[in-house]
Amino acid sequence: MDIVKMTMQFCGDIKWNHILYDVRQGKSVSNTACCILIVGPRRMSNSMAETDEVTFNREFRVVMRGPSAVIFRPGKNLLFEKFPTEFGPVNIGYASRWLKRAEAVTVPGHLWIEVRGCAPDLERAIGPFANAGLVGVSIIATSANAAVGEPQVEVVFESTRGAKERDYFQSYVPPETGVLHTGRLIDLPATLAFLNSLKAHKDADRLLRATSQYNLALENWKFGHATMSLAHLWMAVEALTRVKIRAESAARGLSEPEELAASLGIGLRDLDATIRRQFILQGDTECYTQAKEASDGFEHGYLGFDRLLELSQQVRHRMAAYVRASIFDLAGVEENAKARLLSSTFAEALGHWPVVKYLRGTLRGDRDELAAPGNEYPFMRWATGIKKCEFGEDGKLQVQLEEKLTAELADGISFSPKSFEAWRPD
Repeated sequence: MDIVKMTMQFCGDIKWNHILYDVRQGKSVSNTACCILIVGPRRMSNSMAETDEVTFNREFRVVMRGPSAVIFRPGKNLLFEKFPTEFGPVNIGYASRWLKRAEAVTVPGHLWIEVRGCAPDLERAIGPFANAGLVGVSIIATSANAAVGEPQVEVVFESTRGAKERDYFQSYVPPETGVLHTGRLIDLPATLAFLNSLKAHKDADRLLRATSQYNLALENWKFGHATMSLAHLWMAVEALTRVKIRAESAARGLSEPEELAASLGIGLRDLDATIRRQFILQGDTECYTQAKEASDGFEHGYLGFDRLLELSQQVRHRMAAYVRASIFDLAGVEENAKARLLSSTFAEALGHWPVVKYLRGTLRGDRDELAAPGNEYPFMRWATGIKKCEFGEDGKLQVQLEEKLTAELADGISFSPKSFEAWRPD
């Protein structure tokens, strides 16, 4: 099995924006190398302790999972190797759970995250290891332009080789439902190129904050949620502003923001706005104006929700495209990989929501009582089965559903179907 490997070096103090679990304060993760690999089997090597010198000799695994529109092919995963924590380096694996739903039918489930490393005991391993596991979530989401929800810690156990007794912890995480959700395959080589571009970037912290905001926008990518999506996209623009000022200054041989403002023929007070409008949003003045109005109106509470929704719906798609392209540009992603990430395959932002299904028809009969005895309303008992789930030649996951509808109606009332519709939420 071929392994693609990359050494990753973050410069500066990395303050991960998406933190779910408490950790001890004051620990820097700067200037610490980690490796990132694509591997075939889901399981990692038998023991980190065989190859790494660590302070603690008890090995633990923290296993997390959560909803995700990003899909890994069966048997493929992404591994961050030697990622720094307060107890030493850990290995972090990301993969999709594949669930058997029928004979010869498996479907993608939650994103699975496994963190393995050494710590003094189980209780103290949970927080730092879980936080480390969250690092790649927004990077994966931004790469695939598909939402990844909050993973939850499910299983923690000691995996020290040779131990006779091992501590174990489990938290109840509800299993995946049989409801079909939207999803998209990740491009692993292009994602690696994205990660590689971050390895020595002096503004990695700000770029990662932007990816966190972008994923939060994707988590709200649904009809009626446009205001929240746009709010997070605007915060991503704010995170990118200083990065773009530094990049543009360097490209012009300048060292100070005042010099860049003078070069652009504007005052220093107008620099942030100009960078956002002309560079990050690619000169789209309408998009900038409406997004800023919606952001300010939402933050300060002076716009009604109907106006906020109207503004957000008008520019949300454009904002997402500009923000994602700017993240890749400012990170310095290699051109071929960037072209793949910005291709039509990943052009549409994708939330993680159930596929919406509608049934339309006509109730017929000369009775005014329409519901079956014991029911309040006329109702169709709806059961969905999955007949086929496989990858097509274009790499897209193709799913064939089987719908069974049983009418629960009063005697003398019948139902004549007109249409069955399936919609992807937007």
